[in-house]
Formats: sequence, C-alpha cells, structure tokens
Amino acid sequence: MTTLAMPGESLGVRLHASARQLLLDQRPAEALPMLDRLARLPGLVTAAALLRAEALAGLERLVEAEAAADLALAEDPEWSAARQLRARIRLARGAAKAAIDDAAAAVMATPWDPGAKALLGTALLEERLYDEAIWFLGEAMQAEPGHPGFRRRLGQAFMLAGRHAAAAEQFAQLLAARPGEPGLVALQAQNALLSGDAEGAMAMARAGLGSGIAEAPLHSVLAHALVATGRVGEAAPHFAAAARLSPGNGYLAHLAAAAMGEGTERATESYVAALFDGYAPRFEASLLSLGYRVPGLVRRMVERHCPAVAAGQERLGPVLDLGCGTGLVGVALADYLGGPLTGIDLSRGMLELAAAKQLYAGLHQGEIGAFLQQGVPPQSLIVAADVFIYFGRLEE
Repeated sequence: MTTLAMPGESLGVRLHASARQLLLDQRPAEALPMLDRLARLPGLVTAAALLRAEALAGLERLVEAEAAADLALAEDPEWSAARQLRARIRLARGAAKAAIDDAAAAVMATPWDPGAKALLGTALLEERLYDEAIWFLGEAMQAEPGHPGFRRRLGQAFMLAGRHAAAAEQFAQLLAARPGEPGLVALQAQNALLSGDAEGAMAMARAGLGSGIAEAPLHSVLAHALVATGRVGEAAPHFAAAARLSPGNGYLAHLAAAAMGEGTERATESYVAALFDGYAPRFEASLLSLGYRVPGLVRRMVERHCPAVAAGQERLGPVLDLGCGTGLVGVALADYLGGPLTGIDLSRGMLELAAAKQLYAGLHQGEIGAFLQQGVPPQSLIVAADVFIYFGRLEE
C-alpha cells in the first residue's frame, strides 16, 4: 500500500499542500499548474498524478483524469486511495463494471475502510446487483452508522431492490437526523410511489413542497403520482416545474411538453433512453405478463419469407436488430442464426440485459438513424420490432 511521504524540500511540501488546499476549496483549474511543477520534482510523480486525476475529474475531463489515475497506480496497483479515485472516475464515465473492479481492489487492500465498501456498493448498484450492493453498503453503515451518505445509498439500494419497507426505515431515520437534507423527501415519496402507494407519495411530496422545498425530483414524483391516479391535468404544472428546475433533463422536458399539450411528433432521445433505462429491470416480465407476441411473430415472418431457413437448409446472418431492447427478438431467432447478430438501442440498461443473453456479436448504444447513416454492411435480415412508434414522421 502506498503512503505519501513528502520529501524535505520545502518547494515540494508547499506545492503539494497548496494544490491539496485548492482541491478542497473546489478550485481544480488553479491546482493544475502547481501539480505540473510538482510532477517535475524527484520522487513526486506518483503523488502529483493522484492529485492531478482528482483535479481533472473536478473539471469533468474524465478521460484525462482516468489516465492520470492509471499513472498513479502504475507504481503500486494496490494503492487504495488511487483505486477509489479511479473507481469514481469510471462511474462518472458510465463504466460501472470497471469501477467495480477498482472498488473491489480497494476493499481488498484496505478492508477496514468503510468508504471503500460504500464505493463498491455504489458501483454494484449501478449494475443493478442489488443484493451485493446492499451487503457492502450495510457493512459501511455498520462501521459508521452516523454517515448520512452511507444511509442514503443503502436506502436507495433497498428501494431499487423492491424492499420498500426497509428503504422507508432508512429514509425516515435520515430525515429525523437531517430534516433539511436536499432530495430526501423526494426519495421518501418516490419509494412510496414505487411500493404502490400513490396517495402516500402525493401526501409526502405536497408536504415537502408546502415546507418550502423547491426541487425538481419532488415535483417530478408528485407529477408521476398524480398520473398514476389518473389526474393528468393536475400533473402538468408539476412536470413543468420539474423541467424548469432541471433544465438539462430531456426526460422531464418531454413529459412537461406532453402534459401541457405541446409534445413533438417524436420523443427526444434523452427521454427514450431514460424511460427504458428505468424500465429495463422489469421490461421482460411486464411484456410477457401481457402475452407479448412480437418476437414470435417476427420468427413466423422469417419462416414465411425464408423457407430454406425454416427448413434448416440455410442459416441467417448477418442480422441487424434495430431497437433490440433486451434481446427478445434475438432469442426468437437464435436457432436460425449462422452469422453475427448485431443490436442497437438508445438504452444502456436494455443493452446490458441483451448482452447477458450472449447471443449478440455486437451491441451499440445510439440513435438508429445516425447509426444507419454511418453505413452498414449488407445484412441478410434487418429487424425493427416495436421501434417505429418512437420515430414520429418516417420520411427521412
């Protein structure tokens, strides 16, 4: 395990201390020139690299930040602080699997560190590994029961795992200890809504708004609860308020426009991606419970138009699955494939579930039109099952 022992030279000590203070003051841009100088001093390349990674992450220059963290770890791969920093950077980049590897290595290097366990729990939560996330977050909270971040994350993990009573208990304890904590009332209301208690969610959200809390999540939860009870007209101003308070959120912007009767012909990419990311864990169960037949109908159309394939005389491939979702069409066609199956979808959550089926040679996250315009090799079959309903006008 690496420990940072500062040499006796006063310049190195001053540069390191000054850069660290600037980072604590959230002034990463000012810290970078000092860190460049620090890296040129003998024996301080690794220390400078770690602080540089932190500064670059603070500036959202995540690719450079990860490279700096790599440099910090080159000398000592078991350095827990560097592993944890790189895990946070990777989480910010959307690379949760790689973040899990780093956070797990940090836990192994410093098993007494509750922060490392909480970070691993957070990364596991991003991958929807709820039971594992709950275990590590619970370990972290046992070590530091008064840590609000650990309790909040544990409550979120219980909520996403569908253990709503346990989540409610965590949020209630946190609210009792920190009544003004941003976002807590919204989480409590969201948990009630997800448990099926729309009326309870509305009561919590209205109480929060009545106490002067002005947060996008709180308006959003109230709007969704109102929609769940059929009161769409009352939901519209709350969707609009949520969108105003979160101007970069395309999901809320689309809902606000639709609720106010100003919707466009085509849903925004950010809305569709957010919608299906949230829906992914229960997508297949919901469709199958409704008797969803589209994958089977696609298979029957292939058999009708490709009788040699149906007879086993020929194989399909390559095949392109547009809007592949969780890969249900891939499952329906699996025994007919003789070449690579490629899928594209806007939702990372859906693609992760498709990848788990181990049927797709390639999976791409992106917008279908842009993907096709890049040029696609000849395919024996292109499938778009329940996709064009999201496109609006199809002239392009």
